[in-house]
Amino acid sequence: MMRRLLAIARLTIHEAARRRILLATFLCGTAFLVVFGIGFHFVDRDLRTKATYLGRRMMLTFFTLAGLCAVTSRAGMTAVLLPVDTLSGEITSGVMQTLASKPIRRSEIVLGKWLAHIGVVAAYFALLAGGVLVVARLISGNVPPHVERGLPLMLLEAAILVTLSIAGGARLSTVTNGIVAFGLYGLAFIGSWVEQIG
Repeated sequence: MMRRLLAIARLTIHEAARRRILLATFLCGTAFLVVFGIGFHFVDRDLRTKATYLGRRMMLTFFTLAGLCAVTSRAGMTAVLLPVDTLSGEITSGVMQTLASKPIRRSEIVLGKWLAHIGVVAAYFALLAGGVLVVARLISGNVPPHVERGLPLMLLEAAILVTLSIAGGARLSTVTNGIVAFGLYGLAFIGSWVEQIG
């Protein structure tokens, strides 16, 4: 069973690479880190002359956390958009019927695709979150405290969104699945702000 799961995961990643999804994700992530690094550099430069040490440290921590917030949003969007048509699109095109007729269980197909998408989203998240923290450390020598506690929770959010997107693809059309997954993501986002304010 594990061999079949890994085969489906490998084929899913190969398909994402063939459709240039991985290349686009990597290039957009790199562009995000470059823009964040340039902005962070200029913020740090201005704060060195205009703020006290404590004020500078607080502002740089705020900007690092804002960068991590943007990473969470980007990872969430990727977690929804990457697998949004992985089942519904293949059911519509007839690919799934061909694949499901082989001696592979449907659960192995779904779990293999889930494993591949979780791996891609986790790698993307690690690239962006690690990049933000490295940029902050190299430019200012400042990293927010207890970041090791928050990063796994941020990755868990992306994993839940991948799971919802794949689960929705089994019952809903691609567009409906995307709307539902983004709607739930937006609801969770607003809910977290209401919790913090409350």
